Amino acid sequence: MAVQQQGSNIVVSASVAGSVFPTSEKDTIFPVLVDGSKNLVRIEGALYGRSVELRGQVSIHGPVVARGDLKINHQGQKIQLFSGLTVNGSLNCHVDETSALSGQFDSVKSASLIVKGDIAANQNISLKNAVVFGSIRAVNCTLENTLVIGTCIIEESLTLRMSSVGGYAARDVSFEGSCMMIHALGESLNRPRMMPFETAQGQIIASDIRYYPAIRSQGHLFNLVHRPEVQYPDYSILNELSDWVESPATPNAALEEWHAESLQKWVLSIGGRIGDISVIASAIEAVTRMLKCGFEYEHYHPQKRRQIMTSVTQSLTEEEAWTLDTVCL
Repeated sequence: MAVQQQGSNIVVSASVAGSVFPTSEKDTIFPVLVDGSKNLVRIEGALYGRSVELRGQVSIHGPVVARGDLKINHQGQKIQLFSGLTVNGSLNCHVDETSALSGQFDSVKSASLIVKGDIAANQNISLKNAVVFGSIRAVNCTLENTLVIGTCIIEESLTLRMSSVGGYAARDVSFEGSCMMIHALGESLNRPRMMPFETAQGQIIASDIRYYPAIRSQGHLFNLVHRPEVQYPDYSILNELSDWVESPATPNAALEEWHAESLQKWVLSIGGRIGDISVIASAIEAVTRMLKCGFEYEHYHPQKRRQIMTSVTQSLTEEEAWTLDTVCL
């Protein structure tokens, strides 16, 4: 059987054509383990459990909902979730620290976890070696070697380690090592902190933050300035002394800031930057088309999908095109 009770767990060890839900009241107290450590486990529908663990090679096409915590352990394989996550507790992505990926994650093609859709957790989120084609919302969030195409809306602390994000809104934000802002969208109540990052192999990578539209022509969605062969123009640097300014900002409803007056925040602003506006606009439009196609793909006519995909990918870089093709079934 694909779904069976083993001890105190509900175990899914084979592909399921539909959804995985509790079939009786007693099933609601058991944790759910989706075990793809031996073979690919594909769930065509949704997955619900009191607490959930995804292990090995797993593909889930419907939403994943955990009433408690959700643990992701890819075991050197790839986990793909095509409809986002909702977690009442915390989300933790486990990565073997002895793996080469734990120190160097230079391409989205090496991602161990790929999520299409938004991730929402009532507590904390910790992701490593992941690509999120959507936004993240949590109380605290730590991203390491992770790409988030959308926005990170974090009530308290956001930590970015060797990661790329579209934008952020948080109380506190920290950048560690080589990071990337896909859009110049960021706000925090306290001044951002820029710190070095130490890899599992003991290498120290200095803090360096780049603006993606200025270096998009090089084709990477991660900041690879720490690699000797990679050279970026100086104008792509986001400087903490000039590009983050303290100014009055409109209260953010997403963070439940219901103040009548504006708040003093540290806002990422490149309004005074000298650059080619046409290049920046072209990069923003390309990323926007990628997101639009990805989220609307299932609603297109089946005979038109690949035609639309081909049209969109013509204006994308190799890594952008790979990301879009991976999240579109």
